[in-house]
Amino acid sequence: MEKYAVIINPAAGRGKGKKLESTVIKLLKDEFGEIEVFRTDYPNHAQELAAKLKNKYSVIIAAGGDGTVNEIVNGMIGGRAALAVVPIGSGNDFTKMLNLPKEMSEVIRIIKEDKRKKIDIGKVGDRYFPNGMGVGFDAWVVRESMKVSRLRGFLIYLYSVIKTVFLYKNQTITFTANGETTQKDVFLIAIGNGKAMGGGFFLTPQAEVDDGQLDICIIRALSKKEVLLNLPKAINGKHTELEQVEMLRTDKLVIQSEDGVAVHTDGELLGMDLKNLEISVIPAALEVVTN
Repeated sequence: MEKYAVIINPAAGRGKGKKLESTVIKLLKDEFGEIEVFRTDYPNHAQELAAKLKNKYSVIIAAGGDGTVNEIVNGMIGGRAALAVVPIGSGNDFTKMLNLPKEMSEVIRIIKEDKRKKIDIGKVGDRYFPNGMGVGFDAWVVRESMKVSRLRGFLIYLYSVIKTVFLYKNQTITFTANGETTQKDVFLIAIGNGKAMGGGFFLTPQAEVDDGQLDICIIRALSKKEVLLNLPKAINGKHTELEQVEMLRTDKLVIQSEDGVAVHTDGELLGMDLKNLEISVIPAALEVVTN
């Protein structure tokens, strides 16, 4: 008999998690009967909970956003539980790869159906990321988005992007992948296991979570005018046609910067001045419940 645990983050989606908590739990209990509920109280609590639960339950349900999913995955790796997601965050980019509908009752029906597949997981240093990571501009956007309190959903990211355009300076990095090392002046580097980041920017639109590869989007140094002109193209993945953009696939890469670069994984800031990043993909590392 399957045993289900739900880890719910009341702070997800700028408090959306707290508002939806009773609804989520009622829907899950109506569908599954007995279900253990665990609430997060502080940063990285979801990771601690998942590490304790990963061999005791068949399925761990993450009720939160991409940050909550990131923490839970970091706790789950190496365990026997599968991951299911009830998306209640601001961006919910990872769940785009699971083909989940927007209606919560439909999501829970899909979890009940228990259709599973193994997906790859990205890794940078000792940190795992199921969806993607960003170097440069989009990590600055994450920092700015943390200061936004009045907006919700995609508007948080759009406002933060426009604000960051006027603060950010392009950065010089040394990039090694597929046996080649080059030095580049870049605007950003997006490393995608999934297709979208930042609440709906399809920076790596051809990415697949089960192909054993990471999709890399390198956008060379841009002027502010170029950023504002071409930004809308990144929302639907059309930026890949621009001459300033290079796309590639690899299972391993190294990024180095003398001055240090800003980095995020799944919308969670890793640091603003990291100098050496070793990034890889672990094929078929996690079983997930999908549509």
